[in-house]
Amino acid sequence: MTKKPTSVHQKRQPVALGGSRAYLEEIESEFHDVLQARSALERRRASEVAILEMELKQHRRMRDTRLMALVRDMAAGYFSTGQFVVRPYAEERYLKLARDLVGEDPTRQMKAAEKLEAAGTTLDELYARAYQTLAEDLSHHEKCIAGLEKRRRELLDDFEALRVIAPRMRSNG
Repeated sequence: MTKKPTSVHQKRQPVALGGSRAYLEEIESEFHDVLQARSALERRRASEVAILEMELKQHRRMRDTRLMALVRDMAAGYFSTGQFVVRPYAEERYLKLARDLVGEDPTRQMKAAEKLEAAGTTLDELYARAYQTLAEDLSHHEKCIAGLEKRRRELLDDFEALRVIAPRMRSNG
């Protein structure tokens, strides 16, 4: 028999997009340690901050993945035509250069960036044009990121306030 969540906190655990309950528990534990959460309320606030961190990571990853995909396709278009056009189905040599440009191998990335500059543009310009193209589509993630960052600051402020009043509550209690 599965155990039903007993609080809203347990229902909100973001375990999608590469996250897992074990990863969330690891992040929560790190926040408890870093913030030195002692009381149950401090631990709860630290857990809420950890959940927000995971949500922030997910929104950033979705935004960045979408942006990098368009940069890759625009790079393929630029390599093949010399213009800022999207070409997800260009010749294989241009697709390889475009993949190298946004890939994780720094040596290949540098070589592809050099070829891009020799062709007449820079990676920064590609990113700027891609972001401009996707600005409306990415606005949802940008708004979510801004809201989550604001909420994280509020929770951390609450956490610090708890720290200040906790000794007074113990001495009066």
